[in-house]
Amino acid sequence: MMVAIILSVYKKDNVLPVYLAVQSLLHQTYREISIFIRIDGEVNQKVESLLSYFQRNNSNIYISRNDSNRGLSYSLNKLIDIILVQDYAIKYIARMDSDDICHLDRIKQQVEFLNKNKNVDVLGTACKEFGIFNKVITKDKNDASIKKNILKMSPFIHPSVMFRAKVFFDGNRYPLDTVLSEDLSFWLTLSLKNYCFHNLTNILLFYRINDSTLVRRTGLKKSFSELKIRCDYLRKTKKNVPLNLLFILGHFGIRIMPISIVRLIYRLMR
Repeated sequence: MMVAIILSVYKKDNVLPVYLAVQSLLHQTYREISIFIRIDGEVNQKVESLLSYFQRNNSNIYISRNDSNRGLSYSLNKLIDIILVQDYAIKYIARMDSDDICHLDRIKQQVEFLNKNKNVDVLGTACKEFGIFNKVITKDKNDASIKKNILKMSPFIHPSVMFRAKVFFDGNRYPLDTVLSEDLSFWLTLSLKNYCFHNLTNILLFYRINDSTLVRRTGLKKSFSELKIRCDYLRKTKKNVPLNLLFILGHFGIRIMPISIVRLIYRLMR
């Protein structure tokens, strides 16, 4: 089963994290992989040189670029379109971020699970954070519990996810009209379309988290974007409205707090 792994690199990425992320993909125990990298506008010259080196020395690395910074959703959608047009042998499409590190058995374990569980369309994993926190993060395991709590917590750790290529052949793409909330919006859209979700409890991703990560998760624009996304989903499903509305307002409140308070909440409550 061929697997395509997609990730985007942009101007704030530094050379060492990118190096470690790509190396963790190149050394996967599962060998039938292709790595698709989108350069989203201008990047650090050291990162540019590193990616050129990787491409010259690895026949399974494919690099494309945007003329200017267009954002994560745009870049991922472009990579998905390239994959679906060029290679119909791809059965699974996996996400990765340019500053995280994969467990070397990650792709193998996800492929084996999806091969055995034909009903599952989107498969995530647990992760171990590193940086300012050092926690193991797990998500709800089966489809029913994931969707029951989908407004309480994000259902997946985004860079851990593997999709059946069918999800994208069906025409689904990351939304372009959100503010740093493309993954949440995508999960809610797929949930409404009854795609089947699952999470492995195995720690197969090492997730870098620092103050910059927290900054991306806060701010008025992102807060209102997520508020709208969650309220639209609640309006369509009408499930547990009072309780889910509390969860929605709770998320909104945390997103607009100062970073120092958000850091404390993450440390105590996650």
